[in-house]
Amino acid sequence: MSSREQLITWLNDAYAMESALEEVLERHAKDAEDHPEVHARIMRHIDETREQAETVRGCIDALGGSVSGAKSAFASFFGAMQGMANKPAGDTLVKNGLADFAAEHFEIASYKALIQAARSLGEEEIARKLTGILRQEEDMAAFLEEKLPDAVSETLAHA
Repeated sequence: MSSREQLITWLNDAYAMESALEEVLERHAKDAEDHPEVHARIMRHIDETREQAETVRGCIDALGGSVSGAKSAFASFFGAMQGMANKPAGDTLVKNGLADFAAEHFEIASYKALIQAARSLGEEEIARKLTGILRQEEDMAAFLEEKLPDAVSETLAHA
């Protein structure tokens, strides 16, 4: 496999990851309906996630690749996390927050690696687009980090 083909493969993984996360985020937004600020931020991130998937698809196309319909490794990973986090219980907001925080950091690491790979191949425009996605993931992770203590305190207060 050439370096370019490897980057396309990794971008396909990122595309599958974004696609899987959209469904997870929709469930988590529903779970957060009683928390307007969290709900609104998750809804905004759903829109960002859709845009990110399309940006990644565009990067794949620009490299002469195509989106793989068979990519499921990341989808399975995030599906498993979602299953753990979405059991109906009084601590759903905490569990969702933990799963989302972990997912955001996995995405951050993934995009940092993709940016390095793109730069290594001289694909500066792709690196620039991926850096935009990275900033959105970092912003969402920071929001979750800020809100998690409140979710924990609220859950314990109602236990």
